[in-house]
Amino acid sequence: MIKILFILSALVMVVASVFAYQNGRKLVEIRASAGLVHNQIRTELREITSVVEEIKKVAGDIAAVQTNVDTEAEKLKNYRLKISQLDTDNKNTEADYKVKDSEMNKLNGELAKLPAGFNPKTIAEDLNKIRQEIVELQTAAEAKKGEVQQQDDKVAAAQKALDEVVGRVENRKKAFDRNGMEASIVAVNNDWGFVVINAGEKEGITPSTKLLITRGTSTVGKLSIMSVEGNRTVATILPDSLAPGMAPAPGDRVILETLVQ
Repeated sequence: MIKILFILSALVMVVASVFAYQNGRKLVEIRASAGLVHNQIRTELREITSVVEEIKKVAGDIAAVQTNVDTEAEKLKNYRLKISQLDTDNKNTEADYKVKDSEMNKLNGELAKLPAGFNPKTIAEDLNKIRQEIVELQTAAEAKKGEVQQQDDKVAAAQKALDEVVGRVENRKKAFDRNGMEASIVAVNNDWGFVVINAGEKEGITPSTKLLITRGTSTVGKLSIMSVEGNRTVATILPDSLAPGMAPAPGDRVILETLVQ
């Protein structure tokens, strides 16, 4: 039995050695094949890298070409705009030329109507003479204007002096009218000591006016203004000013105590 086991073990070892030998050869072959594949991959990778670099270079060239194309397109656009502008300017120039030509024809027609003695070649000189005459006339007009202004100033001064004289006359007349005021007492209240006079603001009486009561050639007394209306005045009798034995009565004359100068 032991011999059988020994034989079986030996047989297994032989088989294992055969398989190991075969597997070793396969492993060597696999390793050799893997090396070849690895080298091939490296070669292809280098080729791919070269192709990528070439693609990058071509892409750069394409970008540069596109930039040049865009630049040239912009230049072309600008050229077209300039051409359009030049075409517009040309049309405007033609229109201006037609207008100028029409104006020239009109001027030639006007020149043909010039009276005898006018020469187109001497029009500038004639115009200068006319301008000189205009300047001289304007100078003379300004001189006349100055003289008229002086006369106006004299008239204004005379009018001012006249207005001042008239004003003084009016003031004197008003003063005379006030000094010649004809007023009289129409009512007397002895209990309250006041009188009513038939004159007021229209006659120039004011609250500060001082009045005298007269009867014939005698002075009865003085009055102090209480109130003034349009044609009525109420005044207080000043007792200390009354003449002995006399008192105000209706009909007594009232005059200014102080005449207006």
